[in-house]
Amino acid sequence: MARRIPRLETIEAFIEAARAPNFRIAAERCAISPAAFSRRIQAFAAFAGCDLFERTAQGMRLTDSGRACLAALEPTYLEMRRAALEIGLAARPAKVSISLSHSLAVGWLIPRLDRLRARHPQIDVVIRTDRTAAAVRAGDADLGVCAQDVDVSDLVAEHFLDMHIFPVACPAVGETFRAGAGLERLRLLAVIQHPDVWEWWSREVGQPMPGLRAAQTFDILQAMYEASAAGHGVSAASHVTVQPHLASGRLVELGLPAARYPGCYRLAATARRLQSPPVRAVWTWMREEAAADPAPSPELRSAA
Repeated sequence: MARRIPRLETIEAFIEAARAPNFRIAAERCAISPAAFSRRIQAFAAFAGCDLFERTAQGMRLTDSGRACLAALEPTYLEMRRAALEIGLAARPAKVSISLSHSLAVGWLIPRLDRLRARHPQIDVVIRTDRTAAAVRAGDADLGVCAQDVDVSDLVAEHFLDMHIFPVACPAVGETFRAGAGLERLRLLAVIQHPDVWEWWSREVGQPMPGLRAAQTFDILQAMYEASAAGHGVSAASHVTVQPHLASGRLVELGLPAARYPGCYRLAATARRLQSPPVRAVWTWMREEAAADPAPSPELRSAA
Protein backbone atom coordinates (compact mmCIF):
# COMPACT_ATOMS: atom_id res chain seq x y z
CA MET A 1 0.00 0.00 0.00
CA ALA A 2 1.37 3.39 -0.98
CA ARG A 3 2.40 5.60 1.89
CA ARG A 4 0.34 8.81 2.05
CA ILE A 5 2.23 12.09 2.24
CA PRO A 6 1.31 14.64 4.93
CA ARG A 7 -1.38 17.19 4.25
CA LEU A 8 -0.11 20.49 2.84
CA GLU A 9 -0.98 22.42 6.01
CA THR A 10 1.26 20.04 7.99
CA ILE A 11 4.18 20.73 5.64
CA GLU A 12 3.38 24.45 5.85
CA ALA A 13 3.53 24.31 9.65
CA PHE A 14 6.97 22.71 9.57
CA ILE A 15 8.34 25.26 7.08
CA GLU A 16 6.92 28.22 9.02
CA ALA A 17 8.33 26.78 12.26
CA ALA A 18 11.75 26.54 10.62
CA ARG A 19 11.61 30.12 9.32
CA ALA A 20 10.04 31.92 12.30
CA PRO A 21 11.95 33.06 15.41
CA ASN A 22 9.66 30.91 17.58
CA PHE A 23 6.66 28.58 17.37
CA ARG A 24 4.21 31.21 18.63
CA ILE A 25 4.95 33.51 15.69
CA ALA A 26 4.88 30.54 13.31
CA ALA A 27 1.42 29.60 14.61
CA GLU A 28 0.22 33.19 14.04
CA ARG A 29 1.51 33.07 10.46
CA CYS A 30 -0.49 29.89 9.92
CA ALA A 31 -3.53 31.55 11.58
CA ILE A 32 -4.04 28.68 14.02
CA SER A 33 -3.74 28.22 17.78
CA PRO A 34 -0.41 27.17 19.35
CA ALA A 35 -1.97 23.83 20.35
CA ALA A 36 -3.15 23.08 16.81
CA PHE A 37 0.22 24.19 15.46
CA SER A 38 2.04 21.82 17.86
CA ARG A 39 -0.11 18.91 16.66
CA ARG A 40 0.83 19.62 13.06
CA ILE A 41 4.54 19.69 13.93
CA GLN A 42 4.18 16.39 15.77
CA ALA A 43 2.36 14.87 12.81
CA PHE A 44 5.11 15.90 10.41
CA ALA A 45 7.84 14.62 12.77
CA ALA A 46 6.02 11.28 12.96
CA PHE A 47 5.93 11.09 9.16
CA ALA A 48 9.62 12.03 8.87
CA GLY A 49 10.53 9.50 11.55
CA CYS A 50 13.11 11.72 13.20
CA ASP A 51 13.54 14.70 15.50
CA LEU A 52 13.20 17.90 13.49
CA PHE A 53 13.83 20.45 16.25
CA GLU A 54 15.91 20.56 19.40
CA ARG A 55 15.49 22.83 22.39
CA THR A 56 18.40 25.16 23.22
CA ALA A 57 18.93 28.07 25.60
CA GLN A 58 17.97 30.37 22.72
CA GLY A 59 14.81 28.43 21.90
CA MET A 60 13.92 25.74 19.35
CA ARG A 61 16.26 25.15 16.43
CA LEU A 62 16.44 22.70 13.54
CA THR A 63 18.36 19.46 13.87
CA ASP A 64 20.50 18.24 10.98
CA SER A 65 17.55 16.09 9.88
CA GLY A 66 15.26 19.11 10.12
CA ARG A 67 17.58 21.20 7.96
CA ALA A 68 17.67 18.43 5.35
CA CYS A 69 13.85 18.31 5.32
CA LEU A 70 13.65 22.08 4.96
CA ALA A 71 16.13 22.14 2.07
CA ALA A 72 14.12 19.46 0.26
CA LEU A 73 10.67 20.93 0.82
CA GLU A 74 10.95 24.73 1.01
CA PRO A 75 11.69 25.55 -2.68
CA THR A 76 8.70 23.52 -3.90
CA TYR A 77 6.44 24.87 -1.14
CA LEU A 78 7.34 28.49 -1.92
CA GLU A 79 6.77 27.96 -5.63
CA MET A 80 3.35 26.37 -4.99
CA ARG A 81 2.43 29.21 -2.62
CA ARG A 82 3.50 31.86 -5.15
CA ALA A 83 1.50 30.21 -7.94
CA ALA A 84 -1.59 29.79 -5.74
CA LEU A 85 -1.45 33.41 -4.57
CA GLU A 86 -1.14 34.69 -8.14
CA ILE A 87 -4.13 32.59 -9.17
CA GLY A 88 -6.13 34.00 -6.28
CA LEU A 89 -5.04 37.55 -7.07
CA ALA A 90 -6.12 37.24 -10.69
CA ALA A 91 -9.40 35.55 -9.86
CA ARG A 92 -11.08 38.20 -7.75
CA PRO A 93 -11.06 41.98 -7.35
CA ALA A 94 -9.24 43.34 -4.33
CA LYS A 95 -9.20 46.65 -2.47
CA VAL A 96 -5.99 48.08 -1.04
CA SER A 97 -6.22 51.17 1.15
CA ILE A 98 -3.31 53.64 1.29
CA SER A 99 -2.88 56.25 3.99
CA LEU A 100 -0.87 59.34 3.04
CA SER A 101 -1.01 63.10 3.27
CA HIS A 102 -3.45 65.09 1.12
CA SER A 103 -0.57 66.65 -0.82
CA LEU A 104 1.06 63.31 -1.58
CA ALA A 105 -2.28 61.85 -2.62
CA VAL A 106 -3.03 64.71 -5.02
CA GLY A 107 0.49 65.43 -6.20
CA TRP A 108 2.10 61.98 -6.35
CA LEU A 109 -0.28 59.02 -6.09
CA ILE A 110 -3.42 60.03 -8.02
CA PRO A 111 -1.53 61.05 -11.21
CA ARG A 112 0.00 57.54 -11.26
CA LEU A 113 -3.12 55.45 -10.63
CA ASP A 114 -3.63 54.74 -14.34
CA ARG A 115 -0.27 52.95 -14.35
CA LEU A 116 -1.28 50.90 -11.32
CA ARG A 117 -4.57 49.90 -12.98
CA ALA A 118 -2.69 48.88 -16.12
CA ARG A 119 -0.38 46.67 -14.06
CA HIS A 120 -3.02 45.29 -11.68
CA PRO A 121 -6.51 45.83 -13.14
CA GLN A 122 -8.04 43.64 -10.42
CA ILE A 123 -6.92 45.98 -7.61
CA ASP A 124 -8.92 49.01 -6.54
CA VAL A 125 -7.15 51.61 -4.41
CA VAL A 126 -8.85 53.37 -1.52
CA ILE A 127 -7.11 56.59 -0.45
CA ARG A 128 -7.13 57.86 3.14
CA THR A 129 -5.64 61.32 3.69
CA ASP A 130 -3.75 61.04 6.96
CA ARG A 131 -0.06 61.86 7.47
CA THR A 132 0.25 59.69 10.62
CA ALA A 133 0.62 55.91 10.92
CA ALA A 134 -2.50 55.55 13.06
CA ALA A 135 -4.69 54.10 10.29
CA VAL A 136 -2.03 51.51 9.42
CA ARG A 137 -1.66 50.42 13.06
CA ALA A 138 -5.43 50.25 13.54
CA GLY A 139 -5.90 48.14 10.41
CA ASP A 140 -7.93 50.85 8.67
CA ALA A 141 -5.25 51.19 5.97
CA ASP A 142 -3.13 48.50 4.36
CA LEU A 143 -0.18 50.75 3.51
CA GLY A 144 1.00 54.15 4.66
CA VAL A 145 3.40 56.78 3.36
CA CYS A 146 4.83 58.57 6.39
CA ALA A 147 7.16 61.52 6.79
CA GLN A 148 10.39 61.09 8.72
CA ASP A 149 8.89 62.57 11.90
CA VAL A 150 6.16 59.89 12.09
CA ASP A 151 6.86 56.95 14.42
CA VAL A 152 6.87 53.67 12.45
CA SER A 153 8.96 51.67 14.93
CA ASP A 154 6.47 48.79 15.22
CA LEU A 155 5.81 48.53 11.48
CA VAL A 156 7.63 47.15 8.46
CA ALA A 157 9.04 50.35 6.96
CA GLU A 158 11.57 51.30 4.32
CA HIS A 159 12.86 54.42 2.60
CA PHE A 160 10.42 55.59 -0.07
CA LEU A 161 11.06 59.13 -1.34
CA ASP A 162 13.42 61.99 -0.63
CA MET A 163 12.16 65.57 -0.79
CA HIS A 164 13.90 68.27 -2.84
CA ILE A 165 12.87 71.91 -2.46
CA PHE A 166 13.02 74.66 -5.10
CA PRO A 167 11.13 77.92 -5.84
CA VAL A 168 8.11 77.99 -8.16
CA ALA A 169 5.56 80.65 -9.04
CA CYS A 170 2.84 81.42 -11.55
CA PRO A 171 4.10 82.54 -15.00
CA ALA A 172 3.43 86.23 -14.27
CA VAL A 173 5.43 86.21 -11.02
CA GLY A 174 8.11 84.20 -12.82
CA GLU A 175 8.43 87.00 -15.38
CA THR A 176 8.78 89.55 -12.57
CA PHE A 177 11.59 87.49 -11.06
CA ARG A 178 13.40 87.16 -14.38
CA ALA A 179 13.05 90.90 -14.91
CA GLY A 180 15.31 91.45 -11.90
CA ALA A 181 13.18 91.23 -8.77
CA GLY A 182 15.10 89.19 -6.16
CA LEU A 183 13.40 86.68 -3.90
CA GLU A 184 13.72 89.11 -1.00
CA ARG A 185 11.46 91.51 -2.90
CA LEU A 186 8.81 88.88 -3.70
CA ARG A 187 6.11 87.47 -1.44
CA LEU A 188 7.28 84.07 -0.22
CA LEU A 189 5.02 81.17 0.78
CA ALA A 190 5.70 78.07 2.91
CA VAL A 191 3.89 75.30 4.79
CA ILE A 192 3.29 75.79 8.49
CA GLN A 193 5.37 72.73 9.43
CA HIS A 194 8.49 74.35 7.89
CA PRO A 195 8.14 78.14 8.30
CA ASP A 196 11.93 78.67 8.11
CA VAL A 197 12.29 76.77 4.83
CA TRP A 198 13.37 79.84 2.81
CA GLU A 199 16.35 80.74 4.96
CA TRP A 200 17.31 77.06 5.09
CA TRP A 201 17.03 76.74 1.30
CA SER A 202 19.20 79.81 0.67
CA ARG A 203 21.95 78.39 2.88
CA GLU A 204 21.78 74.94 1.30
CA VAL A 205 22.16 76.24 -2.26
CA GLY A 206 25.08 78.49 -1.32
CA GLN A 207 23.17 81.77 -1.59
CA PRO A 208 22.58 82.61 2.11
CA MET A 209 19.96 85.30 2.65
CA PRO A 210 19.63 85.82 6.43
CA GLY A 211 16.16 86.91 7.38
CA LEU A 212 14.49 85.43 4.30
CA ARG A 213 11.00 84.65 5.62
CA ALA A 214 7.66 83.39 4.40
CA ALA A 215 4.95 86.04 4.33
CA GLN A 216 2.22 83.41 4.55
CA THR A 217 2.05 79.74 5.61
CA PHE A 218 -0.40 76.95 4.76
CA ASP A 219 -1.23 73.68 6.47
CA ILE A 220 -0.93 71.62 3.25
CA LEU A 221 1.31 71.92 0.23
CA GLN A 222 -1.52 71.85 -2.30
CA ALA A 223 -3.10 74.95 -0.74
CA MET A 224 0.24 76.73 -1.01
CA TYR A 225 0.57 75.71 -4.68
CA GLU A 226 -2.93 76.98 -5.42
CA ALA A 227 -2.08 80.32 -3.80
CA SER A 228 1.04 80.58 -5.96
CA ALA A 229 -0.91 79.63 -9.08
CA ALA A 230 -3.32 82.47 -8.26
CA GLY A 231 -0.40 84.91 -8.20
CA HIS A 232 -0.07 85.32 -4.41
CA GLY A 233 3.65 84.54 -4.17
CA VAL A 234 6.56 82.15 -4.65
CA SER A 235 6.25 78.65 -3.17
CA ALA A 236 9.02 76.54 -1.67
CA ALA A 237 7.93 73.51 -3.67
CA SER A 238 8.62 69.82 -3.09
CA HIS A 239 9.48 67.97 -6.29
CA VAL A 240 7.41 65.02 -5.02
CA THR A 241 4.11 66.92 -4.99
CA VAL A 242 4.41 69.89 -7.37
CA GLN A 243 4.72 68.04 -10.69
CA PRO A 244 1.02 68.25 -11.72
CA HIS A 245 1.10 72.05 -11.33
CA LEU A 246 4.29 72.28 -13.40
CA ALA A 247 2.95 69.93 -16.07
CA SER A 248 -0.20 72.05 -16.44
CA GLY A 249 1.81 75.28 -16.70
CA ARG A 250 0.01 76.86 -13.75
CA LEU A 251 3.36 77.02 -11.96
CA VAL A 252 6.84 77.45 -13.41
CA GLU A 253 10.35 77.05 -12.04
CA LEU A 254 12.47 80.16 -11.51
CA GLY A 255 15.75 78.67 -12.69
CA LEU A 256 17.13 78.33 -9.15
CA PRO A 257 18.82 75.28 -7.58
CA ALA A 258 17.07 72.56 -5.62
CA ALA A 259 18.11 71.46 -2.13
CA ARG A 260 17.46 68.08 -0.51
CA TYR A 261 15.36 68.54 2.60
CA PRO A 262 16.43 66.57 5.73
CA GLY A 263 14.49 63.38 6.27
CA CYS A 264 12.41 61.42 3.80
CA TYR A 265 9.10 59.66 3.26
CA ARG A 266 8.85 56.01 4.30
CA LEU A 267 6.53 53.26 3.08
CA ALA A 268 5.02 51.38 6.03
CA ALA A 269 2.70 48.45 6.74
CA THR A 270 2.15 45.75 9.32
CA ALA A 271 3.89 42.43 8.69
CA ARG A 272 0.51 40.67 8.56
CA ARG A 273 -0.93 42.99 5.89
CA LEU A 274 2.16 42.52 3.73
CA GLN A 275 1.37 38.81 3.52
CA SER A 276 -1.70 39.73 1.42
CA PRO A 277 -0.84 39.36 -2.30
CA PRO A 278 -2.77 42.53 -3.38
CA VAL A 279 -1.11 44.60 -0.65
CA ARG A 280 2.31 43.24 -1.54
CA ALA A 281 1.64 43.96 -5.23
CA VAL A 282 0.80 47.62 -4.51
CA TRP A 283 3.80 47.92 -2.16
CA THR A 284 6.09 46.65 -4.93
CA TRP A 285 4.51 48.93 -7.54
CA MET A 286 4.90 51.98 -5.29
CA ARG A 287 8.56 51.17 -4.68
CA GLU A 288 9.16 50.89 -8.42
CA GLU A 289 7.38 54.19 -9.08
CA ALA A 290 9.44 55.93 -6.40
CA ALA A 291 12.69 54.49 -7.80
CA ALA A 292 11.79 55.84 -11.25
CA ASP A 293 11.05 59.31 -9.84
CA PRO A 294 14.14 61.39 -10.71
CA ALA A 295 15.50 63.72 -8.05
CA PRO A 296 16.13 67.32 -9.16
CA SER A 297 19.69 68.32 -9.86
CA PRO A 298 21.30 70.65 -7.30
CA GLU A 299 22.60 72.72 -10.23
CA LEU A 300 20.76 75.74 -11.58
CA ARG A 301 17.50 74.63 -13.12
CA SER A 302 16.19 75.75 -16.48
CA ALA A 303 13.65 78.54 -16.02
CA ALA A 304 10.41 78.02 -17.92
